[in-house]
Amino acid sequence: MHVALHILEFWALGFVSLAVTLMLLNIFWDLIGQDLCLKTLGKEAFIAGIASLVEAMGLWLIISFVPSAVQALFIPALIVAIIYKISHLEDWSHYEIVCLLFFQLVVSLIGLGLFAGHLVMAITTAIIFTVVLTIIAVFMRSFPD
Repeated sequence: MHVALHILEFWALGFVSLAVTLMLLNIFWDLIGQDLCLKTLGKEAFIAGIASLVEAMGLWLIISFVPSAVQALFIPALIVAIIYKISHLEDWSHYEIVCLLFFQLVVSLIGLGLFAGHLVMAITTAIIFTVVLTIIAVFMRSFPD
């Protein structure tokens, strides 16, 4: 397959995972009684587009040239964290960035599990993720405002 098609596929998958991640993160932030302070839909889509392009390029480079260096995927994740930190400089602390990366990791794992036919792994990951988020939400809601 042509290189551009690979990058385009990775870019689309990265964009979808970031969009789902932001949606879930916004819902979770609402559940714990906080405001995520997202920008307008167009601005967030632009930021997600740039960040997912960085992820796509990084993933393609690693898969194409050094397939055994999966641990190098932290570099595109770090760049995505920097992009989101800079674009939400006034609104987000380091908690939002860490949650964004963690949520995207879990969303990607669930998506890959479904795509690869590992339904039990995907469902187990989703259940564990939901239970952990529920515990965190209950804990955070127990604090007085």
